[in-house]
Amino acid sequence: MTPLQPEPPLHPVPRSPAPWTLKAQSYLLFLRLPSLPPGAYDPVHACWSAPKNGTFTGGLGAIMIVRYTDTPVGPYDELMLIPGNFSVPGEGLGVGGIPKKALRITRIYVSQRTTVYNGRLNWNIPKHLARFEFSAGVGETPEILGVKVYPPLGGGGDEKPFFSCTLKPWRWMPALPTNTAYVPMSLMNVQPPLPEPAGRMAAARLEAEREEKVGEYDVSRKNEDALLVGTERWAAFELEARCKARGCWVEMHDGGGEEGREEGEWWPRGLKPWSVGAWMEDGDFGIREAVEWKL
Repeated sequence: MTPLQPEPPLHPVPRSPAPWTLKAQSYLLFLRLPSLPPGAYDPVHACWSAPKNGTFTGGLGAIMIVRYTDTPVGPYDELMLIPGNFSVPGEGLGVGGIPKKALRITRIYVSQRTTVYNGRLNWNIPKHLARFEFSAGVGETPEILGVKVYPPLGGGGDEKPFFSCTLKPWRWMPALPTNTAYVPMSLMNVQPPLPEPAGRMAAARLEAEREEKVGEYDVSRKNEDALLVGTERWAAFELEARCKARGCWVEMHDGGGEEGREEGEWWPRGLKPWSVGAWMEDGDFGIREAVEWKL
C-alpha cells in the first residue's frame, strides 16, 4: 500500500522511519482537565483547535516525562502533555480499530534534533526543542528527583524554566512488573495533520548545504525551523510498554519562566496534576507504523 504521507525531497537530519523500539525511564503525572487550558497547543499548531480537527472530550490525561537511553536516533529526554481524549472526525473514515475518541499529544519537547523531525514525519507528533535538567542520573532511584525544562537557546527568557517539578518515588515498596497490554482503557493516540511553518523547506536546504553540520544535541531556536516538517494525513498509534512501576509523590513548582511572555507561549500555566504519579523503571517501549487516513 502506498503511504499517504509522501517523503520530503531532502532530510535535514538522518531519516528513521517507524517502527521504533526504545528503552527509557519515565514518569507519569496524571490530570483530569475540565477544558483545554490556554497554551495547550504551540502557536505553530493553533489550527488543531478548529472543530474540524476534533474537540476535547476530557477524561484522564497526563504529563509524561521520559528519559530515553536507547532509541533508533540515540538517547534524548522528553516532556509531553496529553490533556485527555478528543473526538475523532469521521472516525477515521472507517479505518479499522480507530475509536470515536482518542488521546492526543498537544505539546511535546525533546532534547535532540533528529527525533523532532522523525517524530513529526512518522506519527504527526508535534515535537519541538527544549533543554532539560535533572537532579539525578538516569537509571537511578533517588529519594528526590528534580526536573526542569527550559526554552531552547535563543527562545526568549531561556534562563528560566517553563516547567519544574519534584518527584519522590515510593522507596518503601518494590517496583512491580507492568504491561500496557493489560491496561483496561484505550491508549491510542490520534494526531491531526501537522502544519508546516513558512520557510521550513528553505531552512532545510540551507542546512543540507552547510559544510559544518549542526550537532544533533544543538538545542537552539535558530536551528529548529528546518526540522518542523508538516504532514498531510491523520495518524493513529499506540505506545506499547513493559516496565517496572511504583508510585511517586508529585510536587509542581512555579518555574518563574512565564514573566513577560505571552500566555502559554511554552506551556500552559497552572496545570495541577494529581499529587500521586507513576515512576516507571527499566522500560521497553515500542511504536509501530501509524495507521493513516485523509479526511
